Amino acid sequence: MISEILKTQTRHLHDLTEAKFNSEGIFSGTFSLEDYTRLLKHNFALLAATEEQIFARLPVSAASDINLPQRRKLPLVIQDLQVLEVPVSLNIKPMSIKNTAEAWGLLYVMEGATIGGTMMAKQLSANAAFIQAPFAYFRIYGDHTGSRWKNFKEILDREMTTEAYSDCICGAEKAYHFLLQWAE
Repeated sequence: MISEILKTQTRHLHDLTEAKFNSEGIFSGTFSLEDYTRLLKHNFALLAATEEQIFARLPVSAASDINLPQRRKLPLVIQDLQVLEVPVSLNIKPMSIKNTAEAWGLLYVMEGATIGGTMMAKQLSANAAFIQAPFAYFRIYGDHTGSRWKNFKEILDREMTTEAYSDCICGAEKAYHFLLQWAE
């Protein structure tokens, strides 16, 4: 199943990304509002560079099965950045997405971030330094985060043929490389 292969094949990039954004600091109490803002800015840039193209590439039936319109995250990350008074520019160059399989790989990373984001928002909202921090983006699915992640993986596994696995993995790698290399 491609969802498990993606997890295994991109684990090193996932770990590098978590290290870059001081994810460990979320639980140790060293994660700052500046760290949070930086994380939001990078996620904004990835979404601005890819979300429209990903949504356009997914087959209509699969998009319906995962309730794709409800997975639109760009407006929420913009909302959070605006609350933090961070200027937002949509002048981010669109990422080249080769095919549907790459789009699924990119979306895998974005949807996976929602799982971690939910835990992060819960932890940070208990920290006095984050009392006024917005978490609309990371709480997009609320209590339905787990079921939406499960649904996403089921449809991803159904849609990907073994011939498309390498392109799907490439898409996930592109997402991580973007987050690791994007300069603010």
